[in-house]
Amino acid sequence: MKIDLFQYLANLSFIYTYGRLAIHFAPKLFCYFFNEPIAWQQQVEKPRIFLHLIGLGFMHLMAYANSFLENTGLLIQLILWLTFILGFHACQFTWTKNFEVTFAPQLKRSTAKSSENFNLSISDLQLIQLYNELVRFDLLNQDLTTVEDFKNVMRKDWKEHNSKLHLKMDGPSCREFYEYLVKTFPSNTLTLKGFFNSSQLVLRPDGNTYKYNTVKNAPTRSNYSKRHADLNKIFQKFN
Repeated sequence: MKIDLFQYLANLSFIYTYGRLAIHFAPKLFCYFFNEPIAWQQQVEKPRIFLHLIGLGFMHLMAYANSFLENTGLLIQLILWLTFILGFHACQFTWTKNFEVTFAPQLKRSTAKSSENFNLSISDLQLIQLYNELVRFDLLNQDLTTVEDFKNVMRKDWKEHNSKLHLKMDGPSCREFYEYLVKTFPSNTLTLKGFFNSSQLVLRPDGNTYKYNTVKNAPTRSNYSKRHADLNKIFQKFN
């Protein structure tokens, strides 16, 4: 029985390419349909989808041409093979580190940082992960603070938005949260007074701002907060 080598390898390539796409995007579709926050970097995912459309388009076109054309010469076969391989490599390039480096959003590091901004150097994926973990451990009110609110508070100028951070922590716990945040993401202009007092963005469970002196003196009253174990588990994931 004669085996069409081109068609055999083409089928394997299609299975591999579509399979990898499914594994990558299935969790995101799951989050979308169940109204969960989606870790989506459009600066990376849009070029990835675009290159897959081009690459798979060439691959399917060459596979169709191979099955449609009869008695093709060496030159035609060479063109089919090279074009198919080019399309396959275009798809696989999107999973390489070079692709990530090229298209991943770079953290903005301005030399003239605003004094009314925490200037926290943290990626979108890390922000979403931190948000989800705080919600999971019931440390953040997700009904009053959305993912977008969380991003606004952490990275934008204080007066550019109306978002608030509605924490579900007492004084010592929010002080420990602040210390973990500063230690885990050290590139920032965070100060204790700015975070809890000057910004007016971080609120207690009752909707009022934290009293600065209460938060400031929290370590003198207890070595560990009530939520120490939970906070430690959350920030360990970023180390």
